[in-house]
Amino acid sequence: MEAVVVSSMEGAVRILLGKLADVLANKYALLRGVRDEVQELKDELESMNACLCDLARNDEDYNEQTRTWMKQVREVAFDAEDCIDTFWYHIGCQSGDEKGFGRRLRKIVHHLKALKVRHNLAVEIQSLKKRAQKVSERRLRYKLEAGGENHKSSSILPLSSSYIDMDRRLPALNIDESRLVGMTDKTNAVISLLEEGQTTQLKVLSIVGFGGMGKTTLAITVYNSPLVQGIQSRAFVTVSQNYELRSLLESLLKQLIQRPLGDSRTDEVDIDEVDPLTGIETWDVSQLISKCQNYLADKRYFIVLDDIWRPEAWANLKIAFPDRGKQSRILTTTRYHHIAEACCSCIHDRVYHLDPLPREESRQLFYKRVFQLDEFPSKYHDLLDTSEAILKKCNGLPLAIVSIGGMLARLENKTKAEWQKVCDRLGSGLEEANDTLGGMRKILCLGYNDLPYHLKACFLYLSVFPEDYEIKRGPLIRRWAAEGFIGGMHKSNLEEIAGNYFNEFIGRSIISPTRIDRSGIVRSCRVHDIMLEIIATKSIQENFISLMGNQKHDTSGHDKIRRLSVHAGCEDEQNFPDRNLSHVRSLTILGCMVKPITIIFSQVTLTRVLDLEGCHWLSNQDLKDICKLYLLRYLSLRSTNISELPKLVGNLKELRTLDIRGTFIRELPTTITKLRCLKHLLAGCYKYYTRTRRVKKIAEETAVMIPAGLKNMSTLQKIAHVDISSSFRAMHELGQLPQLTKLCAVNREGTAKWAPFGASLSKLSNSLRHLSVSHVSRQEHDDGLEFLMNLSAPPRFLEKLHITGRLSVVPTWISSHSNLVDLSLRRNYLEGELVKTLGKLPSLLSLKLYVDSYVGKELCFKQNLFPRLKQLMVDNLANLDDLSFQGGAPDLERLTLAFLRAPGKGVSGIENLPKLKEVEFFSSIVDSIVEAVIAAARMHPNHPRVYREDQPMEPF
Repeated sequence: MEAVVVSSMEGAVRILLGKLADVLANKYALLRGVRDEVQELKDELESMNACLCDLARNDEDYNEQTRTWMKQVREVAFDAEDCIDTFWYHIGCQSGDEKGFGRRLRKIVHHLKALKVRHNLAVEIQSLKKRAQKVSERRLRYKLEAGGENHKSSSILPLSSSYIDMDRRLPALNIDESRLVGMTDKTNAVISLLEEGQTTQLKVLSIVGFGGMGKTTLAITVYNSPLVQGIQSRAFVTVSQNYELRSLLESLLKQLIQRPLGDSRTDEVDIDEVDPLTGIETWDVSQLISKCQNYLADKRYFIVLDDIWRPEAWANLKIAFPDRGKQSRILTTTRYHHIAEACCSCIHDRVYHLDPLPREESRQLFYKRVFQLDEFPSKYHDLLDTSEAILKKCNGLPLAIVSIGGMLARLENKTKAEWQKVCDRLGSGLEEANDTLGGMRKILCLGYNDLPYHLKACFLYLSVFPEDYEIKRGPLIRRWAAEGFIGGMHKSNLEEIAGNYFNEFIGRSIISPTRIDRSGIVRSCRVHDIMLEIIATKSIQENFISLMGNQKHDTSGHDKIRRLSVHAGCEDEQNFPDRNLSHVRSLTILGCMVKPITIIFSQVTLTRVLDLEGCHWLSNQDLKDICKLYLLRYLSLRSTNISELPKLVGNLKELRTLDIRGTFIRELPTTITKLRCLKHLLAGCYKYYTRTRRVKKIAEETAVMIPAGLKNMSTLQKIAHVDISSSFRAMHELGQLPQLTKLCAVNREGTAKWAPFGASLSKLSNSLRHLSVSHVSRQEHDDGLEFLMNLSAPPRFLEKLHITGRLSVVPTWISSHSNLVDLSLRRNYLEGELVKTLGKLPSLLSLKLYVDSYVGKELCFKQNLFPRLKQLMVDNLANLDDLSFQGGAPDLERLTLAFLRAPGKGVSGIENLPKLKEVEFFSSIVDSIVEAVIAAARMHPNHPRVYREDQPMEPF
């Protein structure tokens, strides 16, 4: 366990050593008078770092003296990094824009300022050097040893040699095997209890079982099951231990009441249609409850309340659910019997006790996780006895089995000796009935203690997020990079390396995927609450993270707060007494309805990471203060009410990520082009639809204007979404961004606006991986995107392509793409042999044909076409008469359909899709087509599930 914390400390020292080396190697002229002190500080820290590396290889607990020494090393490293970063900022802030006398005058002023900065640096470096020397002397004085004869590796195995090149498209079905082992019978049992009896009253069923037993997995399976009949409205709400009632009710209401989505034929929202959720951010608890009651009054609903910890949580929520004799159902999950009984107070309510997996099902889950097989492979027969001993210690808990199995699956050489080491380190595991929680913690600790050395700080970092929070992959890996956790290897893309780290956590089953995109990439995850409790406790104990508004963890002993995460419930100052936040390097504020009194942005001047997603209270004055945080690398203002960026944003010279998605910002200031280090410029917002995980859709008015000077931002890798009609001059410069990999563009004016964009696009043919172009026109016969036909150098390595707008034919260069995985078409009015043209794409996994993308009469998927396609969407193609599968798309798993009318020849050939798992009908639903697909699904050997947006269908 301690190795995890040591790695974070060593990471801090390693980062600093790199900066000191850069100072000494490249900036000699700026170091007059302090070079020797910097060199001595570097030497001292190198010795400390070597000791920390030795400590990391010793997985035994440390005594208090050693722990105190480790803390002192970390604090010296952090203070020294702050000193160096501040020095570079002040030295490097000279502007080069002036000419003549003005420039000479500025150089003189800058030189005088640099003298003062050097003097301050010399004083601080000397102080830090003395502190470092004293810290080293204490280690020798108290004889703190880092290792010894018995020290062991903190990792049972080296990282697999295939780690860096691991396939980023993790197969979804191998991620949560607990869904596949023993889940069918449990699901059927729960649904039978929900549906039994003749009562028309509201019925509550509570699933009760220990943490890690699979309660949430079972609840999700039941929630998505086609066995639940006639439900008119549904919602899934995770309560958790530290819940905020208002946030839960808001989430509930947003799931129950869908915002207007407009006409699927035009993708336009009726401006006269009133949004029933307008102003929801300002509603209080009583208003939210009243809205829920009124909406559900005449409906049969199905609500899941997952992970209830206290009886008062149920008492506060249940009043939102009226009982009007509609046979509505509520499913709850909890660890505690008394809470289950409190939820099930009526005679017709039921409690379902979730038992551990029987030994045979435990074996099946274990074999799937370790070997990807249903049976134990004969070539590993010598491991059979050891595997049985490991399973005995897991005692039938799916979470324990998956965690240990994930660790064993990473072993390149599966030998009896290595497996026995794992078994021995488990101790008594979960066999001791009186300490099940302690046993589970030991198993989970082993799972992430076994992480390779460089991943441990990244895993600890997950404790900044509250319990049951859905952690998004993209923001997380960008934050890791901004925090300095990702070590560059041969100048590789840091976010790409961080993505591999994320995949490693998924592969080891120490985080659980919650959303998987059409190409199999995990887009978001959650940390199990037991695992989160473990890493949060350790992070706080070692001052790696400080939490505000979290009642379970006391951070009052942190003399210097370095990373602060503010959770819901912190609005009252009493929850977090007045503290010095001047050393904060990372600030995350989540779910707070009003600004925490303690937070003053002008005082957190050393902040590198600032995440304010969803903070509706954010003001223009706050933003001006934020733009003075000169060390900022990551800034998220996502889903706030900000409408304008101040010109001061140009001061954020170290910024790598600017996320303003979901705001009211439509124009970027001219000073944005001063951000020479910016990699990710993320703007615009999305509308969503479909029943389960709604698909992204760019709205017409949500792109931003980028000013001239874009060529100066040569480090940009992602731009989403740019309004090219108002960014005309910047589009001429777009081709001068050699590192650009993602580009999303929207045009609301004439086709001529695409000309400079197309010319620049041809200059990005080797770098682009993701391209989205949308032409929004009110003219019926606008030429739209014909410029795509005439690109002098089309993108060569595209993986994702989204096209919205009229095309005469599919550009020929698209059909030659061997890397294209994801293709979406909308309002293209294509004719001809579309399927034949696109069916030759060898890597295509997802094809989405939205409204008016194709105006032909038939889509026939013939033999040898679409060899890898897994997902197909056909959305309201007005002229379609025939959708048939004649041997093509043999790997298709998910089919999503919407029809304006019944196709004359219907949907045929379902039986020719051997891997089909699910058919979904959404938007416009034609009953005759649904019935025909149901009949085909009953005869299909896979018995695929059939859903319709208004209700799930019966099982087959």
